[in-house]
Amino acid sequence: MYELFDIEGKKIEHHDLQDKSHWCKDGEKIEEAFVRLYGNELNLAINPAKATDPYAPDLINTQTGQLADLKLQSTPFFKAQKLYGIDPTYAVVFNEKDKLRYQEKYPGITIYYWVDWKAVKFKMGANEMVVQPLYGVWKTEFKKFNSYLATCNLHYYQQRVDDTKGNAKGSYVCDIRNETFEKLI
Repeated sequence: MYELFDIEGKKIEHHDLQDKSHWCKDGEKIEEAFVRLYGNELNLAINPAKATDPYAPDLINTQTGQLADLKLQSTPFFKAQKLYGIDPTYAVVFNEKDKLRYQEKYPGITIYYWVDWKAVKFKMGANEMVVQPLYGVWKTEFKKFNSYLATCNLHYYQQRVDDTKGNAKGSYVCDIRNETFEKLI
């Protein structure tokens, strides 16, 4: 078992990471908060199709009509350095399941990464890893991003091997500093 801590050293308790329905409901609140904070600045609104299709892309550009999806990353992939050679301060993940869905249904989609490390320290037994706090919004066009994903490692989640809840079984481990990402905020 592992423990996560915030910048003040307080232990972080979070909901079961495998409970997809909880995280989908939480996602709606996150999308609304993102649009409240950055919608005007980035010309983004909640995609009206979300009202009838919870799996529709999250956002729409209010000027161009371009569809977009939001990826909030609040917990670093602490083992990214050890497993894949990426400083965990800058490691973000992208579900393989989303890659396949975008390739089929939304090849022109834009992806926004909202990074806000709530956890900055990871402890498991005697092992401890610390990252630098990171906050910002980055974007990438899926066509360009998809080419970058071909160079990224695919990490399979041990706790999802026998998953039947619809969770992604693996994610690509990406470096937010790569040129495929454009920092906006």
